[in-house]
Amino acid sequence: MKYTVLLLIILIAFSSAAQDCSKEVLRQKKGAWKAGVQGSVANVTPGDLAKEKALLAAIHKILTTGYNPTGCQVSYSTVFGKQLTASKNWIADPYHYAMYILPFVCDQKSADKSKFKAAIASATNVNITANVIFSLNNLYAANLPDDDFRGYLKLKQRPQKKEAAWFMGEEIVGDYGTDSEIKEYSWLITYNDTLPFLYLNRKEYLLIQKKRLEQSLKDNSSDKEYTNKFLNNINEYLKKPDTDLRKDAVCKWNEEERFESFAEEGTRGSFIAVKPNLEYYHKKLPKSCPQFFTVVYTVSKGDPVFEDNITAIKKAVDFTILKNMLGK
Repeated sequence: MKYTVLLLIILIAFSSAAQDCSKEVLRQKKGAWKAGVQGSVANVTPGDLAKEKALLAAIHKILTTGYNPTGCQVSYSTVFGKQLTASKNWIADPYHYAMYILPFVCDQKSADKSKFKAAIASATNVNITANVIFSLNNLYAANLPDDDFRGYLKLKQRPQKKEAAWFMGEEIVGDYGTDSEIKEYSWLITYNDTLPFLYLNRKEYLLIQKKRLEQSLKDNSSDKEYTNKFLNNINEYLKKPDTDLRKDAVCKWNEEERFESFAEEGTRGSFIAVKPNLEYYHKKLPKSCPQFFTVVYTVSKGDPVFEDNITAIKKAVDFTILKNMLGK
């Protein structure tokens, strides 16, 4: 009899322990979707806004149909609109859909050791955006304003054609070198594998820098000897043959206020200068039409819940479906 009682006590203790909250248990829990705080709406006509909301609702339906969260709550939100000073000659509105992966964590304030809740924040998220590339200093479906302080946009690496889309590259964006390092993976989905931007050639880039330096001299806001040194470098380079000046401008991040030389593509600390390509767009379409999409996955290492869910989301985000939405 005493052995039976002892066995019963052991089973009860084991059952209680099995119900305790732990990362392993939480990873297997069925997840949930939750509407998060919705973003701003600015400078969008009511008619365009209704169409943009309908398109993001269709994307949300695709995701909720093809992906079931596990071990987390997925908070989703939307943003519509634009700052009119950001660009000029707007062809299409920027708007986007964001998902934040909030892993389940144990509720330390509860006496019930099996209780859990969703984390309040996470660096792991997915953004699907129409008509804007945020990683390019915000490339919109519009020209740069005349008073843009730079006069071009900075592309960190040349896009590669993959999986019916353009892979814009990966980048460490936080906690570099740690167990929770954060990486960002960016994709661009376009018409007929074309691009909504053009590469600046070396001559174009040099003329932009020359104009900036000359204006600095006029404003008496710079050391003349220092500024003239870089103006002379530019003027000498502009004497080179056209075959050299027509090459894409691969520039150094630390030489934007001066010029010494161009860099080899892929050199650490370099960028490729680009500008919006307005010829890319179908200009007779309403501003609500998506004319390109970007899909950005931001993932924090160290938690298998993030890997589980990002892998599942990638299967649900069908680039071919997104491509078929362009212009519609």
